[in-house]
Amino acid sequence: MEFVGRHIMMDAVVTDITRINTIQPIYDYMEEIARQLDMTLVYPPIVARFPFAQSELEQFVKKLSEENVKSVTLDFMEETLKRRATEDSGVSGVSIWLESHCTIHTWPEEKFFSLDAYSCKDFDPMVALKLTIKWFKVEYASFVDVERYIGAPCKIKAYEYKNGELIPCQPSVK
Repeated sequence: MEFVGRHIMMDAVVTDITRINTIQPIYDYMEEIARQLDMTLVYPPIVARFPFAQSELEQFVKKLSEENVKSVTLDFMEETLKRRATEDSGVSGVSIWLESHCTIHTWPEEKFFSLDAYSCKDFDPMVALKLTIKWFKVEYASFVDVERYIGAPCKIKAYEYKNGELIPCQPSVK
């Protein structure tokens, strides 16, 4: 049974969207988690706001508006495009480590983010969990820690974080 990596996944709800709705805090987090887990950054993290197929939709909505088309759906789409062009559209980040990677995707309108980190170099998953909870002011999280092996089943541990407490639970498989 040969260890080949640790893989953590987290889905979380935050109390305040400020740090999941802005590029710089996510960039800083990606650097900090690499430091805390002793990973080697291959490149600086890449963090960007989700564009939501902006140009094609904008062209379509503009054309309908020029044709004086009026509808609740068109009004909704215009408002959505305005919002997606601002801070309310989610941020994604990726950090490439020599030992593998870390990614994050945010949905500020839902106060939600999803995090994934994998490394062939073992690390303490609780360091990652504690850093992430504190950094993003997590209110609730579902957290999975997977130890991966060659020639043997993965070892999976699952947790819930709620009310300031980390609670072990059974991973559900459906």
